[in-house]
Amino acid sequence: MNKIDKKLLIVIFMPLFAILVGCSAGSPSKSYFQLTSNPLSPVSKNMKITNHFIWIESVDVASFLNNPGIVLQTDDIKYETAANHLWASTLSQQLEERLTQDLTALLPNYVVSSRSITTPILTIKLFIDGFHGSYTGDAVIKGRWVVTDSKNNIETKPFERHVPLATNGYDALVKALSKGWHDEELDFANAIKQ
Repeated sequence: MNKIDKKLLIVIFMPLFAILVGCSAGSPSKSYFQLTSNPLSPVSKNMKITNHFIWIESVDVASFLNNPGIVLQTDDIKYETAANHLWASTLSQQLEERLTQDLTALLPNYVVSSRSITTPILTIKLFIDGFHGSYTGDAVIKGRWVVTDSKNNIETKPFERHVPLATNGYDALVKALSKGWHDEELDFANAIKQ
C-alpha cells in the first residue's frame, strides 16, 4: 500500500472507530436480577417416600409484568418498564422455580414439582397481578392462589403485600420483592400444613 492509501484508510476508519467507541461508552450497561431464596428449612439430601404430591400447574403473570425489564409504578396510574434493569429469566419462570424449591424445603413431607408426575393431592395455579416497585417506596406483590384438591374442591386465596425498600435502587427493590415473596410462600406453606 502506498502512503496515500494508508492516509485515506486512517482518515476514513479513525472517525468511525471514535464514533463506535463513543456510542458504546455512552450507553448505560444492563443489569440482570434474580430473585433470592432463603427457605427456613434446609432441603433434605435423603430419598423420601410419600404419596403427597403438589403440582404447580401454572404461574400466570399479568401482561404488563411480562417483560424483561423490572416494572416501576411512577404514580397512581402510570407504570414504566426499565430498559437496563432486567430480570435474568422471565418473571413467571423465576416465580415457578422459587415456588418449587421453597415449598420443597418448607413442606418436607410433600413432593413439589412443576411437572405432572403422578396424581396430585393439590394442584396450584398462581396468578400474579402485581410484582413491581411503587412510587410509595414499597415493593408491591399481589395476586391469588387457586388450589384444587384431589376431590376437585377449589379454594382461592387472594394476597397483597407491600414491603418497604431498605434503600433506593433496583438492588433494594429486588431484595424487597424476594422478601415479600418468601413471606407469601411461608404463609401458603403454613396453610397447607394445617
